[in-house]
Amino acid sequence: MSLFLDIFWGVLTLLAWGVADFLVRVVAVRIGSVSTAFFVQAIGLVVPGAALAVLMMSSGLGDVDWVTVVWLAPLVALLLGVAYAVYYTGLERGSVSVVSSVASAWLLVSVLVAALALSESVSWQQGGMIALVLAGILTIGVQPGEGSRNSSGIGYGLAAMVFLGFALALWKPLTEAAGPFLAVLTARALASIVTLGLIRARSMALIWPSTRFGVWVLVGAASLDAAGFVTYNIALDRAPVVVVAPLAAAHPLGTILLAMLFLRERAGRFQAIGIALTLIGVVGLSVVSES
Repeated sequence: MSLFLDIFWGVLTLLAWGVADFLVRVVAVRIGSVSTAFFVQAIGLVVPGAALAVLMMSSGLGDVDWVTVVWLAPLVALLLGVAYAVYYTGLERGSVSVVSSVASAWLLVSVLVAALALSESVSWQQGGMIALVLAGILTIGVQPGEGSRNSSGIGYGLAAMVFLGFALALWKPLTEAAGPFLAVLTARALASIVTLGLIRARSMALIWPSTRFGVWVLVGAASLDAAGFVTYNIALDRAPVVVVAPLAAAHPLGTILLAMLFLRERAGRFQAIGIALTLIGVVGLSVVSES
């Protein structure tokens, strides 16, 4: 039952991030990717902030390793702030299916960091399922005839993959030091400052949606994105990165499905194969992790 709950939190992360990325695309084409990145992070502070307030009123923060939080939270925030800016630019300018799929190969980076730096072990069964999920994600991003790397957004996806991979691997020690809610709040608050710094450095203006629809889409994206980080951190607080990360990294499934329904993006043969491989890998990972 305990492992089932661990996997359950990972699946919630998959769903939250999948829908959030689709909503980001909708609003980013209206107000720009960098403004979207800042407001998603800033508005998203409400979710972990409220959860942290409830926790403090009920049982307090508990044991917090403030020394680790002080040096690790800014590092995670820097990686996360850059990742948001790059990733959202890709969602704005490229194919949603390609960018979200390629960026989600952060799984490979996170698992390597967890194995090499955090001394987490990976069984051969887990390794096989992780490889299958990764193969599926990369196959989803293959679109013959789509055009250049820039037009499809593959370059943005690859850059986001690296930054997200390191950031999301380091969530594990940050969560262990601060707890899931404080970790999300501190890292995302600092990440929003990083994004704001990028905006000022590039002399860009912050643009707020001009319609009520745009505002609601932005708020929805921010809320789901933040909720995804909370559920991801709860899962990391209970299970290893090598179990949680593959589930969270499969979130392009939801994004691609919504893009097909509402943005008229169509899956080619390779994308259909990739979706099938990812689903099999996610289910397989759940099975081998429970055994």
